[in-house]
Amino acid sequence: MNSAHYQALEGIVTSARISQKPDDLQIYGKDWTRSVPRPSAVVFPKTTEEVSMLLKYCHANKLTVVPSGGRTGLAGAANASNDELVISLEKMDQIISIDPINMSIRAEAGAIIETLQKAAKDKGLFYPVDLAAKGSCQLGGNIATNAGGLKLIRYGGTREQVLGLEVVLIDGTILDLNYDLRKNNIGYDLKHLFIGSEGTLGIVTQATMKLASLPKDLRLTCMACPDFESVTKLLGLINLRGIAPTAFEFFTRECFELVLKHQKHRINPFQEKAPVYTLLEFEKQPEGAADPMEPFLEESFERGLITDAVVATNSTEFSNLWGFRENISESVSIEGNVRKNDISLPISSLPQFISEMNVELAKIKGVQMFLFGHIGDGNLHLNYVGDFKQDYADFRAATRDTEIKVFELVRKYKGSISAEHGIGTLKKQDLHYCLSAEGIDLMKRIKRAFDPDNLLNPGKIFDL
Repeated sequence: MNSAHYQALEGIVTSARISQKPDDLQIYGKDWTRSVPRPSAVVFPKTTEEVSMLLKYCHANKLTVVPSGGRTGLAGAANASNDELVISLEKMDQIISIDPINMSIRAEAGAIIETLQKAAKDKGLFYPVDLAAKGSCQLGGNIATNAGGLKLIRYGGTREQVLGLEVVLIDGTILDLNYDLRKNNIGYDLKHLFIGSEGTLGIVTQATMKLASLPKDLRLTCMACPDFESVTKLLGLINLRGIAPTAFEFFTRECFELVLKHQKHRINPFQEKAPVYTLLEFEKQPEGAADPMEPFLEESFERGLITDAVVATNSTEFSNLWGFRENISESVSIEGNVRKNDISLPISSLPQFISEMNVELAKIKGVQMFLFGHIGDGNLHLNYVGDFKQDYADFRAATRDTEIKVFELVRKYKGSISAEHGIGTLKKQDLHYCLSAEGIDLMKRIKRAFDPDNLLNPGKIFDL
């Protein structure tokens, strides 16, 4: 970036909110993926108007831009590696309003999700998108990647929470779609184009999101299952018995043992090992209604769907059981080199898919698979783990052939190669496994309509 551009941008955000310091370029130029950041500068606007002026200048001078949220992504969507200007939304972090009648919250794009949750809770309400990275991920980034999370089975993902958006286009146009309406049938619902677009069509600056009633008296059980097919049958039984889960998660024995290995304080509640474990969370029934937990567990035992079960009876046990699921990713990162896949399948196809996938995994040597996910919405997290002693590039190359075989299976079962992490740079070469050439071409035409010069987050999702 030349000095004239730097001075012009400095004139928009002041010298205190533009940086070319090496540490800032390193921090704000990448997400959680392994990449080499090389942005030209980082700017920190405080208002939608400043974002508009920044984009208008970049559009006029053909400067490429990468929007930046909490940078907790795992697909490279926030990576700036080709002298792009990074626009960080972190200083636009205000909660603007909470409406207990409309059950909604309006906030700036840089608001931290955990802050959003706390603000809602203070009003006796609940923001239901619950993620492991909630302490650092931002609302705008969640919208740009259509983040899912642990509670999707009950409340839906980010897309289902969005009532309205304020978005700035590459030419500086401020698009006001920030309605607080549950019904709004006025033609194309433009906000949905920006949800999951990974910042390639516009920069979200504000959003109005749905809130829910605060969950009360959550019940939690961890169940040991003899095989994966039993897990999907458990979900069927949950549906038949009218239990409305707030979460239904699973993890394999390998994950269970890995968390115990790396978290010495974690208490093993089971006497015997099992191939698969599930976590079922739901709200306690209203006073006077029968508690479904005991009859559900009894029937599950009788049907052979579970071999053991532990019910949390206090907050310590509740936290301990959830810890087995929530600390898998951290434990995996300690264990060795990791390649991650985030896929989804029709839930009824999961047992057969996993059976066929295990055949492919058995062919790869020196790599262990740690499998967990949100079984209630068909989302599997695959973690290929190898020895740290192996060069990372060699490890990635060694696991790529197996990854391709897995994606071919995903295509066979009409699944998705990206359930919740997005495409970014890491998965764009594999987009064809779940989207036709015609579908990809249509997305490119939409991109060109919004950003004909390909200035906004270029190289993400696909290449133009």
